[in-house]
Amino acid sequence: MEYSHNDYGERFADIYDDWYANLDDIDEFIRFMVALADSQPVLELGVGTGRLAIPLSRVLPVVGVDNSAAMVARLLARNDADPRLTASVGHMVRDMPRGHFAVVLLAYNTLFNLLGADEQRACLAAAAERLLPGGHVVIDAFVPGDEMLVEMRSNTAFVHRGEDTVRSDSWVDTEHQRMGGTFVDGVQHERRWEIRYAPPEEIDEMAHAAGLVLEDRCASYGREPFSDTSVRHISVYGRAPLGTA
Repeated sequence: MEYSHNDYGERFADIYDDWYANLDDIDEFIRFMVALADSQPVLELGVGTGRLAIPLSRVLPVVGVDNSAAMVARLLARNDADPRLTASVGHMVRDMPRGHFAVVLLAYNTLFNLLGADEQRACLAAAAERLLPGGHVVIDAFVPGDEMLVEMRSNTAFVHRGEDTVRSDSWVDTEHQRMGGTFVDGVQHERRWEIRYAPPEEIDEMAHAAGLVLEDRCASYGREPFSDTSVRHISVYGRAPLGTA
């Protein structure tokens, strides 16, 4: 069966909070976003279960969209009807919420869940249109280095996810910049995933085509400097000055 971008949330919603609870230092993330947003609203694409949106909404108004009804249901159940956070089910490009925002956030690998380069470009173009004057698009993603791609290719390993140890089978198609895999837990639940990855340089090109310019890049929300050995990047884009896009 062909993989759909809708599959991820439906297959991972029940374990997402446990598996990815420690991915980020939430206090560092909030400080990073507050510095960019200046008390104005944030739009999070691929908002999921609210791992980031719920704590962020304690200090900033947040709007979220996610194509997984299961993910959004968990967010709403955890959110306790806080009016500073609203979330809807929809495709992050076709159903991107209207309005204008200080920050449009694509958190860890969210951009890569769009499985085609054209759709990724369309996402950045639509995000740029949602920015308030002086606003920012923030893209958080892994860096697809050669060593990592070799490690992921046709690899089977047992990895820790939350309190679970699961079998991870993965594959890489470097020609089409696709990778994917399956997690299998102790009761044989199979959780399939697939992404279309891109290096930071390609994301910069897509952003430029959307009328955006790179303003800052670091390796963590704590502003660890980005270097040639970084495995992750947090890239901040703003609207290019008129006549330079």
